[in-house]
Amino acid sequence: MPSAVALALFPPLPRDASTQGHRIDAVLGYLTISTAVCFGILLAVLLTALLLHRGRQRRAFYTHGTRSSDRAAAIVAGAVVLFGIDAVAVVRSAGALRAGFWHYPDGDARAYRVEVTAQQWAWNFRYPGADGRFNTADDVVTLNELRVPLGRPVYLQLTSKDVVHSFYLPNFRTKIDAIPGSVTRVWFEPKETGTFEIACAQHCGAWHYKMRGELTVMTDADLGRWQARAAADAALRYEPADGEAHDGWPWTPAP
Repeated sequence: MPSAVALALFPPLPRDASTQGHRIDAVLGYLTISTAVCFGILLAVLLTALLLHRGRQRRAFYTHGTRSSDRAAAIVAGAVVLFGIDAVAVVRSAGALRAGFWHYPDGDARAYRVEVTAQQWAWNFRYPGADGRFNTADDVVTLNELRVPLGRPVYLQLTSKDVVHSFYLPNFRTKIDAIPGSVTRVWFEPKETGTFEIACAQHCGAWHYKMRGELTVMTDADLGRWQARAAADAALRYEPADGEAHDGWPWTPAP
């Protein structure tokens, strides 16, 4: 078991609870290892120079880096970093996006759809009722509490009432901005039950730190029981004349 000092120096990533999270972890792992190798090489060069020239009285040599050998060394070092780290990371990231994150479940009948409206400083979640449509009388609306099923794609569409917010699920390796006047979208698929943090990753005002919610992954049976209770409560709270509460929008497929 890692010690407290080791955990403080090398904090682990949040537990991956998503079927697609391993793709992000692979890219992060490559970046960590490759930059650590480059750091180790640089450290070895500095230590070698320190040890070889320790205590020697030598005349300092100054250069502006204009010699051909200096330029060649800089080009080689830059090319190693650019093509060995940055370019590989871009290629692997693009592969992860094409393999999973850009495959929106528009045609998947199992997809669980939720509309998310951000505001200073809270998350509003809207679930369609039995009619399967949003912004109707049987919608279920929750504050800072998102409940989703296990083993099914969870498809979110997001907007904001005021400023730019960023919907961040660290345990599901996904993040998307909620933008006023626009609808963005993101999806993930939980692979384990439990309660996980919802954070705002964009500074959105003085009480940005309060903008925290909870995502609860449930079995279909447990989720069904919760939805039945929530639908009954929603029917009692529904007020046709309260136009401000009817903030849903027609669900639109990804372009």
